[in-house]
Amino acid sequence: MVHRAPSAFPAALLGSGRPLTLRGAGHSCDGQTVTDGELLVTYAPKAVAPQVRELGADLFEAPAGMSWYGLERYLNRRGRSFPVLPNHLHMSVGGTLSVGGIGIDSVRHGMQIDHVERIQLIDGTGTSRWCSRTEHPELFRFALGGLGTVGLIERAVLRTVPYRRDTHLHRTCHTGLADLAEHTEEIARRDDVDVHWATMRRGRIFSVTGSRGHAPRRCDIDGCSVVSDLPFDGHPEPDHGPRHSDRGRMWSDYVVPAGKLAPMLGAVETLRQRPPLRHIPTMVYLLIVRRPHPGSSFAFAPVGTSPVSIAVGVYTSVDRDPAAVAAVRAAFGELLRSCCELGGRPYLYGVTDLEGAVAEHLYGPALDRLVELRRAHCVTHLNAHLPLVRAASARGRSDQVGVP
Repeated sequence: MVHRAPSAFPAALLGSGRPLTLRGAGHSCDGQTVTDGELLVTYAPKAVAPQVRELGADLFEAPAGMSWYGLERYLNRRGRSFPVLPNHLHMSVGGTLSVGGIGIDSVRHGMQIDHVERIQLIDGTGTSRWCSRTEHPELFRFALGGLGTVGLIERAVLRTVPYRRDTHLHRTCHTGLADLAEHTEEIARRDDVDVHWATMRRGRIFSVTGSRGHAPRRCDIDGCSVVSDLPFDGHPEPDHGPRHSDRGRMWSDYVVPAGKLAPMLGAVETLRQRPPLRHIPTMVYLLIVRRPHPGSSFAFAPVGTSPVSIAVGVYTSVDRDPAAVAAVRAAFGELLRSCCELGGRPYLYGVTDLEGAVAEHLYGPALDRLVELRRAHCVTHLNAHLPLVRAASARGRSDQVGVP
């Protein structure tokens, strides 16, 4: 059964005690927002769009169920923009804040959650409270990037930047992954880049580096272009018609500190040359993440303490055959271990199996605290199927072995 928030009164739903799964726009990997007999709480973006409030000092308060597409259009009309936008603008504000939020702007502005002033969080008793770096700070750092495990984000107060319409882009082709790694690390060391991404797909490897501005400049060299409103390029209104496919999307992202990209790409390439990835079309996508200084510490965010990190996304489409899915999942497990060995973290939005040793290495005591917070705020019935929650619960049970 599906209930849409806020018209379905999310406080009452969360206070019901029934098993719940939270969903933003449903742009999900690995079935994280799919339920099996549970109540699904989702959003109707157009219904919440009129609820944006301008607070002054470049702050805007937005409902979590609003799409980034709608919010950015609203901000642009007022001469403002959100610093980091997702590549798919039709995801919800609350959905991406719940996983961290990384995009092509992250090379300058870090994660989306770095630009959140405060959030309104609803717990399992139906109680709504505002959380920030100074008010309920622990809930703030567990909720942002925490996959909806400590409550439902209902509203968010966001810091904005001036709207700059034009982006000057420079495209570079690369001869191989070693060349790509060297180029990306060079860009990561610079502080004059506004947007950056790189991709390897169908045998082609290229990267794009850009700067934002208002007045168009001449751009007549090879690989150079000026794009207006880049975030909306190729983002029409979504088509919600039915889609049927015999293939499933299996995506996973790994974020390693700058300086560690070459070995991470080496691990990806090794697996790409072996079954099952050798027989499956696979895209690799890179983003650079430069955290603001000083950056806030978030319990489960994909970027740790490194001031500059690089995200490596591995995206596949797999036959809905249990053996094929299991093989790809095992390959992703190897990449996760490589990421951990390099001092990185996974982006929990994707396919991430958090077995005991890996979860302990990544999050340690934060898992214990997650269990305590879920109990204290009566949200043990919320998103209980997620690997992060299962890892925390398993650690809690193992700690109780032998305790009378």
